[in-house]
This record gives sequence, C-alpha cells and structure tokens, in this order.
Amino acid sequence: MSTTDEAAELRTGGEAGSAAPRRAARGVVTVIALAVPALLGVLAVLAFAPPPARGSDAPAVEFSAARATAHLEQIAQRPHPTGTPDNARVREYLVRTARSLGAAVTVQSGDVVRPDWGNPFPAAKVHNVIARVPGSEPGTSGGKALLLVAHYDSVPTGPGAADDGAAVAAMLETMRALRESGGVRNDVVFLFTDGEELGALGAEKFVQEYGVDGYGAVLNWEARGSGGPVMMFETNTGNTPLVDAFAGGSSRPVANSLAYEVYKRMPNGSDFTVFRDAGAVGLNAAFLHGFHDYHSPRDDLERLSDESVQHHGESMLGLVKGLGDGDLRSLRGDEDAVYFDLFSRVLVRYPSGWALPLAACTVLALVALAWWGVRRSALRIAGVLASAGTGFAAVVAAALGTLGLWLAAAALRPGLAALPLSEPYERGLFSAGFLLLAAALLMLAARLTRGRRPAEPVCGALLIGAVLLLVSVLTLPGVSYLFQWPLLAGLPALWWVCRDEKAQRPVWAGALLAAAAPSVAAVLFAPLVDSLLIALGIPLAAVAMAVATIGGVLLLPLLSRIARPGLVAAVAAVLALALVGTGLLRSGFDAEHPRPDALVYVRDLSDGTTTWISGDPEPDAWTRKVLGPNPGRGSAADYYPQRGDEPVLRAKARELVLPAPRVTAVSDTTTGGTRRVRFTVVSQRQAWRLQIRLPREPLKACTIAGVRMDGPALDKQGEGAEGVVFHFTGSDASGVGFDCETRAGSKLPVDAADYTIGLPAEVSALVGPRPAGTVPVSFGFAPDDSAVVRTITTL
Repeated sequence: MSTTDEAAELRTGGEAGSAAPRRAARGVVTVIALAVPALLGVLAVLAFAPPPARGSDAPAVEFSAARATAHLEQIAQRPHPTGTPDNARVREYLVRTARSLGAAVTVQSGDVVRPDWGNPFPAAKVHNVIARVPGSEPGTSGGKALLLVAHYDSVPTGPGAADDGAAVAAMLETMRALRESGGVRNDVVFLFTDGEELGALGAEKFVQEYGVDGYGAVLNWEARGSGGPVMMFETNTGNTPLVDAFAGGSSRPVANSLAYEVYKRMPNGSDFTVFRDAGAVGLNAAFLHGFHDYHSPRDDLERLSDESVQHHGESMLGLVKGLGDGDLRSLRGDEDAVYFDLFSRVLVRYPSGWALPLAACTVLALVALAWWGVRRSALRIAGVLASAGTGFAAVVAAALGTLGLWLAAAALRPGLAALPLSEPYERGLFSAGFLLLAAALLMLAARLTRGRRPAEPVCGALLIGAVLLLVSVLTLPGVSYLFQWPLLAGLPALWWVCRDEKAQRPVWAGALLAAAAPSVAAVLFAPLVDSLLIALGIPLAAVAMAVATIGGVLLLPLLSRIARPGLVAAVAAVLALALVGTGLLRSGFDAEHPRPDALVYVRDLSDGTTTWISGDPEPDAWTRKVLGPNPGRGSAADYYPQRGDEPVLRAKARELVLPAPRVTAVSDTTTGGTRRVRFTVVSQRQAWRLQIRLPREPLKACTIAGVRMDGPALDKQGEGAEGVVFHFTGSDASGVGFDCETRAGSKLPVDAADYTIGLPAEVSALVGPRPAGTVPVSFGFAPDDSAVVRTITTL
C-alpha cells in the first residue's frame, strides 16, 4: 500500500490495528477486479473460433461440412494450377456437379492480361466456370443477381484443399442446400474463377467481358491457412447496408472495420479486388490460421479444419438467403460503417458519421472530469502527463523489446529465414514470450506510478486513449471503436476517484468501476491481438505487442495496487526470455516441421551458361549436393524479376540439352516512324509458364491478349524488373502472340524463358530425391523447384 493510501486511510478514521485486514481486503478486491478483464479477454479469444462441423446427417436444407468434404476429395487430390491437366479435371468436375444441382453452366475461356498489375504483367489462358441458379422472381432487384466467387485453381506446390478448395466445395454444398430449400427470389450466380493465384486473372477476364452492373453484390471467399474462423476483412465504400446484411446473415459474424481500413491500404489483392475496383458492392472473407500450410504441399484434406469449412458454408448460405430475397439495389449506402464483433456472435455497427460526435463528446467529458479533479486537488496536470508518458513509454518499449527479441532469435537461429516470411513453427512459444514481455513492461510502468495520487494514473491512461481516439477518428474512422468504448467505459472510474478522498479507498464499487475500461478493452483487444499475430506473423509481432500494450495501459491503476510490482515485472521478464529461448531450442526441422528448400536449374543460351540457383539462405543437405558448402551469391533478377534484387545462391551446373522457347516473327511492317512487329513465343517443352522480356526502349506499345499497352502502362516497372516483362501461363501449342510497336528502323530483342513445375526427370537425376524432413518452398515466397531455359532472339 502506498504512503498516500495509508494517510488517506488514517484520515478517514482507520485504526492502526485495522490496517492489515483492510490491506488484505484491498488486495482481494484488486485481484478480483483484475480477474474480470482477464476472464473476459480469455473468453473473447476462445469465442474467436468457427462453429462445430455438421455431419452428413444434417437436415438437407442446412449446410454440412461433411457433404462439402465429399467434393473436396475430388478437388484436392493433387495440385491443379492454371493450364495443367489437373486444372481441367477439377473444372470438368465443377461443370458436371453444378449441372446435376440444377444450375445453368457455361465455361468462359480466353487469354487475359492485367495491365494495371504493374511489371511483370501477369497473363494466362483461363477458363472460368459460371453456374447460374435462377430465382423465383428475378425482377426483384431489377434483374440484378447475387454473385458468389471462389477460385478453383491451386498453386503448383500444393493441392489447394483450403486455398481455395474449401470455398469451392462450400459453394457446391450451398448450391445444393439452396435447391433443397426452394431457392430465393433473385438469381444467384456461382463463379468459379481460374488464375487467381497468378494475379486474379479469371476475375479480370469475367469483368472485362461481363462487367459488374448485372450483380447487386459480390461475395468472395478465400483462405490464407488451413483453419480458424472465417473473417470478413474487406468490403466496399458505402458499406453500411452490406455490413447490416452480413450481421444478419452470418452464423458467427467475425469482422471489424479496423481490418477493412488496414487492408484497403495494403498492396495485397484477390479476386475481390478486381470486382471492387470495377465498382461492385460486396465483401471478402477468409480464414487465416495455419499459415505454414498456405501454398504448400501441406494444404491437404488432413490439415484442413472441418469447422472452417462449416463456417464458410454457414456464412455463404445465410447471406444467400438473407440477400437473395431482398432488393440488391439497396446495398450501397452513403457512408461506411464502423463495426466490430463481440465474442464472434454479435456484430455491433453504426455509421462512421457518428464516430466524430461520439469522440468529441467523450473527449470533452474527459477534459471536464480532469478539470474538476484538478479543482478538487484529486489530480495534478503534471501527474497526469507523467502517468500518460509512463504508459506511452511502456507501449514503445513493448514494441521495441519484441522487435529486439525477434532479431536476436533470428540471428541465433538463421535457419528460420528458410521458412516463408521467417514464421517459426513454434509460434505459440514466441507469442506467449512476447506477451509476457509486454506484461512485464506494464508491471514496471505500474511500479513507476505507485506514488502518484490515485486519480492521476486513471486520467493518464484515459488520456492516451483520448489522443488515439482523436487521431483515429480524423484519419481512420473504422479504427476509432478500439479507443471510443474503453475510454467511455473509463470515465465513471475517473469520476469516482476524483469525487472525494474516501473514493480513493478500493471499495467494491470503486474496484468495479476501475475494471470497466480494462474489461471493455479486453473484449475488443484480445481477439484483435490474436488476429494480428496470425495475419502479420511472428517477425512483425512488435505491431501486435504495441496494440496489446495500448489496451493494457488501462490496467495500470489496478496493477499499481499489486504488492511488489517490480518483482512481478522481473519474474514476467524472465519467463518471457525462457519461453522465447524454448521456442528457439525447439525450432529445428523434422518430418512434422519440414525445412523448405528449392533448386532451380537454369540453361541460359544467351550467355551459354548452365547454373543452379536457390532462394534458400544457406544450402541444406539436399541442395548442398549441387551448390556445395560455399556457393556463390548473386541476383536472379533475369529469371525472377518479381523478386527484385533479392540474393540467391548460385553454382555451376552440368549442361543438359533442354530446348529453348521458340520466337517466330509473323509479320513486320513499317508505317511512318513506327515499326510494327507481330511474333509468337512457344515453349518447346510444354512448360507451365513463359516469361517474355522486352526492352522499354525502343518499345512504344504492345498488345497481348487483346489489350494494348502503351507508354503509361509499360512504364509500370517493378523493382528489379529491367525492361517490360510478361508472365504467361497455360499457353497451348500455338504459344503466345504479341503485336508490338517500336521506332522505325530499330531492332527488338525478345528475351524468352520457360519454366516447368518442379524439376524434370533428367534434371532431378542430378540431385536425387528430396530427403525426409524437407518440403518444396511454398509458392510465391521464393523461387520454387523449376527448370528454366532462356534465349534471346532479335527481331
């Protein structure tokens, strides 16, 4: 008990002999007050989960994960990326199944390029499956239909059970349940896109041909892992009506406007990005847990969560029934909503226009209470600012401390760099260690505020929230809820400790009021921190720890009443180091935690070299066979321009006779100052992907897949991408056609390379089979196994 508390107790009639029982009572009340937000935070995290999976005996009109899994057994047998026989196999299954469920099915096929993507430009021959289920009254929305979207292509390195087989299978099961329930008034279109993994190319083809005007809402379903709840993380501007519909249609509406505010400012994209940019109303939802299964051979049925499939399907079916009978033309509002879920069961939402008045009233109330407290000598401005500064320092220290711990861990265990985004398998131990470090810093901050008047730490903690509330409401209104409601809940506690000296005593009413703001913060912050740790990963855990500590600052008035907070802080810090250390010791590789590795065989006819390259940080037992223990290092920008100048390992390779892509001029004409060259590029190995690089000068324009790109588009040069680069996937025997314009009299060197999926037999024989305890690099994170042949032909 602080000196101030002892004096207050004596002034209010306390006897010396009664001090010990009162201190004991105060301790009990404080522990209970701390237990309330802790319990609520635990419950909020436990509630952040998908619903139980339903078996095949579920009523016919309801969604069943077991019935959806029967489709997945056909879809996720093997990897089925765009342009492969397995991609065609899955497509035929979708067509056949959708027709058996009464849908009118068409297949949209054709070449497509994303000129807005930037350099390298993705392109492919795609095949979308479009299944329309007619409504009973299609005029309800003026002919507009509801569009559900999921992509059926997988990456080359995984069978795609979760990404995006779970959503594809859920759409088929939703289609069945919809038929059994008698359907809805509006037409419902189920779009199974191709080429999403290459740059949302199927969605681009669909929008180019059909547009979005015929669809009242677009509901896109994704996955970035193998489990967890399905979270709605993206929507459109003017989303208030759609958020209302989502709240009523989803069985467990997991969503918050913070995710929407953050995601729309990130460079990430999906099929929904194409529809959103075209002006569509809609939402994007995905489950995120199980990152190590993402884009890897482990994205299979064994690791896929049935509960996540159930959440996909219940949300789909609920939204189809909720939106399918209404007027879809009413789903675009005048403003965005601020929204967040409580225990993954209730979606609280209100117009963003309310955020500023709410914030203004709350901050003014805080200022009034603080002024009143100063007038009554319950607090001093200097003490409030010092308390706020202490809390802010704890936030900064938690972020920097977490970052420092991670950098030290990465230095001590450099093998972590071989994992996608360096995400350790033992992420739970690292997460727990970082959280304990944040707790230790909060306890240290509490120790520093012990000598202050009781109202000062309360007001200081609320001041931090007020500043963040004002900043967020003026810049990112969707984030403001995080600070609005804990701040509002904390005002009664400030009034209580300021009203008179007796209120400084930790009686039950005062303790409950002191626990109100931390309790609200725990409900809002705990699942958010969990989500951030999953979405951003352990290497960026500093962001999550900063957020966690911001919420934890509201506990400082209660933590300062704990006996010997300095000792508690020291114990927590030691435990944090022990957990991170244990994570390091257990972060080796084995069959359950395989080490990703990759080898790329390059035959470059432009300079007559044959080379092994690898994106691994260091060679392992398998790659060392060809790279040696001390391989050279260099850039692979010629072969992987999308990776920029990231270093790779290099070693000389034995020469194998692998045919190069063939570049053939079709026509060559000159008109005025412009030379027009038409040519084709064909892989003579039937490789999966072609890369065509053209010099920016003297190129004036180039047409591919029917899209003409001139100066502004061609100038979108990516990092490390010298010249203009096209990636074309799924070409047939006729290859890829180009129609390019250059300056009259100039030469046009065509740099062409083709890429296989995996190492062909003759290349694989040079290194042997991959040993147990290793796994191919997940697609998109580093160069994966391939044989590349490059040539330069001047036209």
